[in-house]
Amino acid sequence: MSEMLYYMRWFFSCKLLGRRKPLQSVIFITDLCNLRCQHCNVVKEGPAARTKTLEQIRDELQYCYDHGSRMVDFEGGEPHLWKDASDAARASTADGSPADINTLVELAAQLGFFSSTVTTNAQLPITANSDLIWISIDGSEATHDEQRGAGSYQRALANIDKCQHPNLNVNMTITNRNWRDFHSVANLVREHPHLNRMSFSFYVPYDSRELLVPLQLRSQIIDTALQLKREGYPLMNSAAALDLLRDPARFVNRRQCWISNFILADGSRLATCPGELAGVCADCGFGMAAEEVLLWSLHPQMVKAGLSVRQPTRPNN
Repeated sequence: MSEMLYYMRWFFSCKLLGRRKPLQSVIFITDLCNLRCQHCNVVKEGPAARTKTLEQIRDELQYCYDHGSRMVDFEGGEPHLWKDASDAARASTADGSPADINTLVELAAQLGFFSSTVTTNAQLPITANSDLIWISIDGSEATHDEQRGAGSYQRALANIDKCQHPNLNVNMTITNRNWRDFHSVANLVREHPHLNRMSFSFYVPYDSRELLVPLQLRSQIIDTALQLKREGYPLMNSAAALDLLRDPARFVNRRQCWISNFILADGSRLATCPGELAGVCADCGFGMAAEEVLLWSLHPQMVKAGLSVRQPTRPNN
C-alpha cells in the first residue's frame, strides 16, 4: 500500500467510521538533557531522570504502529543523549556499539513507519539521520541564552553549520520574554543555507503562567507571521492555523488531538496530547493542535504544509 493511499484510508476510516487511530506518535525516549530551559516541563534531574532501553522503545514503536501510526517523532530531553549500552542493545547494532538515536530511526523504518523526526537543542553534533530534524531556537543570541542557557545559541549555530542533513528546520517556542525576537529567528532561517523552514508555537503554562503570551500580543505576533509568509519567508505554520491560534477558544472545542498519541519518558501511553490531562487546553498555543483541526476538514493549506515539511527542500513560499 502506498503512503498516500494509507493516508486516504486512514482519513476515511476515522472520518466516516468514527475510528480514533493516531497518525503520528511522539515518543519521549529520555528526560535527560544538557540544558535547563525556562519553559520546559519535561526534563528531570538526578534519580528522577529516566532513560528507556532499546527493548522498551521497540515495544512502544510496535504499539504505535499497531494502533495506526505511521510517523514518529523522537523527543527528550535531548535525543542525542540517548544510549543503550546493554549487551542486548549492542547485539542489534552492526558493529556492536551502543544503540543510539540512529538505531531508533532505523528500527522505525524496519517496522514500517513512513517517516521519523528528531527534535534537538543542537548542543551536540547533529548526527540523527531521521527524515526530518527540528532544532529549537528561541531568539537572538542574548534572548536564546537567557531562555536556554549561556553559550547555547553559538553551540547550536556551530552544529547547524557542520550538519549536512538535507531537512534541517527550526522550531521556536514564543514566550512573553522572547517574542520580540520572532522576526530575527525568521531571518536566520531564511538566510542560513542549511535551514529549510521555521515553525513556532506559543508557550503553554503546564507549570507556571509567568511566560504566557497575552492574547492581544499573540494576535500581534501572528499578524507579523502572516506578513512574513506573504513576503516569502519559509514559515511552516499554515495561514489558516495561525488565524485559529489567535485565541484557543477558536479551536479547542474542535480539537482532534488524538491524531497524535504520546508515550512519555516514564512509559505512560497517552491517546492524546498531555495538555488535555494537565487541563491547559484553554491556554493552548501548540501550532500542531490548530493544524490537526484543519486536517480533520482536509483544509488545503494544512494539507500543503503537512506534505511539504517532509520534503528536504526549501519551499518557494
